[in-house]
Amino acid sequence: MTAVAAPRPPPSASLFFANLLALAGGLGAAVLVAVQRDAPWVKSLAYQPIVPCAVTFALLALIEWMLRRRGRLAPTEFAHTRLRETDYLRVRYRLIGFLATLALVALAYWLFPEYHGSFYDPYWHLLETLAPLLVVVPFYFIWADARVRDPEDEYVAFGKLVAGRRADADGAAIRRHLLAWTVKGFFLPLMAVYLNNQVNGLGQLYMKGGWAALYHFDGLFNFSYTTDLLFCVIGYLATVRLFDSHIRSVEPTLLGWVVALICYQPFYSVIGQFYLQYGGDADWVGWLAPAPVLKDLWGALIVALSVFYGLATVAFGLRFSNLTHRGILTNGPYRLSKHPAYVSKNLSWWLISVPFVMSGDWPTTIRHCALLLLLNTV
Repeated sequence: MTAVAAPRPPPSASLFFANLLALAGGLGAAVLVAVQRDAPWVKSLAYQPIVPCAVTFALLALIEWMLRRRGRLAPTEFAHTRLRETDYLRVRYRLIGFLATLALVALAYWLFPEYHGSFYDPYWHLLETLAPLLVVVPFYFIWADARVRDPEDEYVAFGKLVAGRRADADGAAIRRHLLAWTVKGFFLPLMAVYLNNQVNGLGQLYMKGGWAALYHFDGLFNFSYTTDLLFCVIGYLATVRLFDSHIRSVEPTLLGWVVALICYQPFYSVIGQFYLQYGGDADWVGWLAPAPVLKDLWGALIVALSVFYGLATVAFGLRFSNLTHRGILTNGPYRLSKHPAYVSKNLSWWLISVPFVMSGDWPTTIRHCALLLLLNTV
């Protein structure tokens, strides 16, 4: 029999080594903000993680531009020269669609009580920091209209609907557009808050123990999640065709949405507390305290899994977001597994919470293990 060659994977939408270069700059900027937290220039920032975000984004955009010029990445949907004359009526519809989208998101934030507490203050500070960029949007739309290969995008479709031209509006594009902004509007606030907390955590560790504290377990564990969240925030912000990081499609099934959303606040506070509370009285530090060498090895394994989890997000470059398709990844951790982030994160939960360690009676211990298995299944 003739052997059939395995199909070659498609080229990756993002190159892992390039993302690692950007990560080095971003983490360096995060450390700078953390150790300089009392400096006037840091205190003057409404959203302090904007510095590592800006550094990482600039490096990613520059490196990808250079790689595209050399043919290492697929070209974007923009031509190098004008393809047509600018259609200012279409630009107007695109701008109407963009502003109407922002108005809908603002309405949702105003409507739902979840967004009225102080928890989301860092996110409002991020929006305050980014607000001046809105003046660039009309000029970008004018420039892009003449150069993008398909000028009839989702903003145009939604703008026509808002302007009353329902018969000319593309219903499928509008649905994809609204779902995509629902994803961004839900996840970006959470990621922005979590990233702010991680950078603040780095600063607190430095204040307590200096540079040495950043290289012990707590510091390394923090770095792994800072890595993840840095690329999360950038991914949700950079959904732009100019960088080939736009959303191609959104999860179409209700089950997919439910499974994703219940893993995040405010839903997980209910699910985790009342249905999937697997933590017992024991933790890995106390359990392994009598064996310091084993405790260090155990902690190193947790850090390794957390770092691998963070690198799975780094592999996306500008393209990370839940519930969306923004390009196929076939390198980095995704050469090894289709779900490297889920595998590593779920394993780390077992090592951190050690639900298999007796904390009460055997039925309680078995129940904790079963509950964590249920969470792993989700």
